[in-house]
Amino acid sequence: MSIVILVGGQTMDGNPEHRYLVNAFLEHFGDQVTQIISEEPQKRSIATKIKRTLKRGNYLERIRRARYGKAYGPDAQALENALFSGEPVTQMPGGDRRVVVPDHNGTECERIIEQLKPQIIVVYGTRIIRDNIFRLAGSVTLNMHTGLSPQYRGDSTLFWPIYYNDPENIGVTVHKLVAEVDGGDIVYTGKVQYEKGDSEADLFAKGVKTGTRLYLQAVQDALNGTIEYHPQDLSLGREFRWIHRTVAAERKVLATLDQWAKS
Repeated sequence: MSIVILVGGQTMDGNPEHRYLVNAFLEHFGDQVTQIISEEPQKRSIATKIKRTLKRGNYLERIRRARYGKAYGPDAQALENALFSGEPVTQMPGGDRRVVVPDHNGTECERIIEQLKPQIIVVYGTRIIRDNIFRLAGSVTLNMHTGLSPQYRGDSTLFWPIYYNDPENIGVTVHKLVAEVDGGDIVYTGKVQYEKGDSEADLFAKGVKTGTRLYLQAVQDALNGTIEYHPQDLSLGREFRWIHRTVAAERKVLATLDQWAKS
């Protein structure tokens, strides 16, 4: 009855949201969590970075981003403050149960999971996990998506309901992990309630907290053999990519939040 967690982040210790989720799983499931697997941050040479930039194009938006002067996504410090009311968790929890691999989809990660033979694989905030990994779960591989599926799938999906002035569809989803991005059968969804003055970081933190609570329940259901799945209608909603989150979109979201705060 073991659980393996695959967790992402911009550093080997993840982002605040990743540490929050792992900490919650360790508190809830204890020794049933047998391994926490992080991925080494990708290191690219200057030549590789130049090639990627030329391939991706979108030069005007890159200039706008540089002039804008703000990082992509919700403010990291504000998010950390919203997630941890007391002393923040600054290192990935897990101690000697925590390992770092070059690639979540690579042979080292595959070998570790094959040896552990977990019943449940828990995924959060990683790159796309391939079937050579997610098929290794004895029961199921689950993912937490910080967006309400199928309405908002892909990237920055707690951002886009604000952009579209759609507060009723700010939410999170726990679903079965399949090859299609955020396309697996749903286990639980949860709504996030906007409160006057909330920033994007506040809403994201609420989503992580709500999603983590539902994720714990979904994994417990899977361990108990009582988990239920509900197919998605992927003709509904939209899948967003990182390229859609432009500086203009971020300015519009800030303006919308300002309007919501005044209404």
